[in-house]
Amino acid sequence: MMMMTKRIFLGIFLSVSLLLQANISFASDADKDADWVLVTEDPDIKVFERWVSVEKNRARERQGKMVLNCKPEDLLSIITDPKKTDIWMSNVEDCHIVSRLNNNEWFVYTLMDAPWPVGKQDFVSKYTVSRRGERIIVSIDQQTDLVPKKKNIERLDTFSARWEIVPVSENTISVNFTTQSTQPAKYPQWVQDPVVRKTFLNNMRKLRRHINRDKA
Repeated sequence: MMMMTKRIFLGIFLSVSLLLQANISFASDADKDADWVLVTEDPDIKVFERWVSVEKNRARERQGKMVLNCKPEDLLSIITDPKKTDIWMSNVEDCHIVSRLNNNEWFVYTLMDAPWPVGKQDFVSKYTVSRRGERIIVSIDQQTDLVPKKKNIERLDTFSARWEIVPVSENTISVNFTTQSTQPAKYPQWVQDPVVRKTFLNNMRKLRRHINRDKA
């Protein structure tokens, strides 16, 4: 029985190892940006993914699209206020402004405390708000050296994001939220991806529910 158990465990270990190698190969060998692929949705939100080239690395991009019944400034007041981050983002323990350059540029520290096995993670970002006609762009880029790393907290230093807000009518906006990361996966993609996709979709849902409740 002991020998059989060891063989079963070895078989599982090898299978997982091969899956990891296949995922790494897929992420590193592709030489062109992939097309967006719809991976999950509900009646009002669609989530897409693709692989892109970032310098010498491959990065996973994830994008959520939805339409909200509000004005651009209503959404902007939520996504640019660190004190309101927990309205829509899960597992936020702390989020505050580190320093402000001007009304359109500032630095934010965010600490996440996700359930096991992820644990505590943090990142420091530069927020930049720009306007192109009626289109509003909020760029979130990493600033790894602005705040020292803390003991027992994993620093996410390969993450960036972008909000794109476009008016559709007087009280309706189209929203695209895109994230990008070159952080190596800790677990096989078939284990990790469904969890990440579910969390991403749920965050978009929370934001939509808050906007709808506020406008009701």
